[in-house]
Amino acid sequence: MAAPRFIKSLGKWAKTSSGGSLDDYLEDLQGKITAAGMDDKTDSVQLLGIQLISALVVPIFVVFVVRYFGMFSGIFEGPGQILLYVVLIAFGFYFPAMNIKERMQKRQKAIVMKLPDFVDLLTISIEAGLDFTGAMRRIVSKINPGPLREEVEQFFKQIELGRTREEGLKELAARNQLVDLSTICSSLIQADRLGTPIGPILRVQSDMLRVRRGQRAEKAAMEAPVKMLAPLLICIFPSVFVMLFAPIFIQMAADLQR
Repeated sequence: MAAPRFIKSLGKWAKTSSGGSLDDYLEDLQGKITAAGMDDKTDSVQLLGIQLISALVVPIFVVFVVRYFGMFSGIFEGPGQILLYVVLIAFGFYFPAMNIKERMQKRQKAIVMKLPDFVDLLTISIEAGLDFTGAMRRIVSKINPGPLREEVEQFFKQIELGRTREEGLKELAARNQLVDLSTICSSLIQADRLGTPIGPILRVQSDMLRVRRGQRAEKAAMEAPVKMLAPLLICIFPSVFVMLFAPIFIQMAADLQR
């Protein structure tokens, strides 16, 4: 485990050397790590160390591959190579953070897809006479394992540690950085403060979630043709042109040789 300790030490050294200028960046990075569900595996300081190592390794690796295979070796000649090195260093530095962001978005998407059904079941259970905590425990025991179940179980752990329901809901919203989940948590907190019934509020939120899910589906359907344009231009159209015009060019070449 010497390597992870070295990486974390490198991250701590960078944080200390920055004089506080990296604090906001590290805080944002930690939020993304938590939203990606990886806070038990790494933290922002360790990831900063990984970024620094990646910023050094990526340029060296690219230069080695280019020199070894002799491909595009001219790009590392002349004054333009300085800009290329800067781009490679920047890419190497941000690549680990990009990976975390991709994991976060994938996890958020999984939660958003399951959230309307979860709220529906929660609404039905509460309207049937169960209290909020009992309804959530019953639903969590029935749903399939996934990010949403993990987050609700984390909420129960916070309650068991002595935190209030309001604090648990606030942390649940802050952990996932999702607008839909934050809206539901805020509505539940407000209902808890005012003493209003939770069932009607959840019913309204459930309807809104389903409308938003339909809107996201329509948006994805409208974006599909645009996303298909690049593969069509790169892969399919050249093949079609070859099949259409190759026989013509071959015939013209044969006629010219006669």
